[in-house]
Amino acid sequence: MSLKFRIPAGEKIIVNGAVLTNTGNKAMHFSLENDAAVMRERDILLPNDVETPLQNVYMFVQLMYIEPDNHASHYKSFQDAAQVAFLSTTDVADRGLIFEIVGLVGEKNYYSALKLLRKRMNTDQTET
Repeated sequence: MSLKFRIPAGEKIIVNGAVLTNTGNKAMHFSLENDAAVMRERDILLPNDVETPLQNVYMFVQLMYIEPDNHASHYKSFQDAAQVAFLSTTDVADRGLIFEIVGLVGEKNYYSALKLLRKRMNTDQTET
C-alpha cells in the first residue's frame, strides 16, 4: 500500500535523508511506494530551536531516523539526552514517556518515538 502526500508550495520534506523542496507555485502530490524515512518540514526540529530536554531527545531520535548512516553517534547522544531528560523531571508521566521512547528506539521504531514526543511537546505548547 502506498503512502500519499500533499506538499504545499515552498515546503520541504526529508526522504531517507535527502531534502526535497517543492519549488513550484502549486501543491505537489506524490505517493511513496516502499518503506522510507519521511519527515515533513513542520515536524523537523532544528538544533537552534531546542529549548527543553524532551526537545533534545526528539532531535536525536529525528537524527537516527533520517541519518541511519550516523546511527552510532546519534544513539550515544540520544542516550545522554534521555538521561538528562529523565533526571530533569520528577513528573511520573514524563519519566514513563522517556522509558517508552527508550524502548521504541531500542526497537528502531523511530517514527513511533517521534510521534509520542511530538504529541507531548504539542501538549506543552498549548499549556503555556
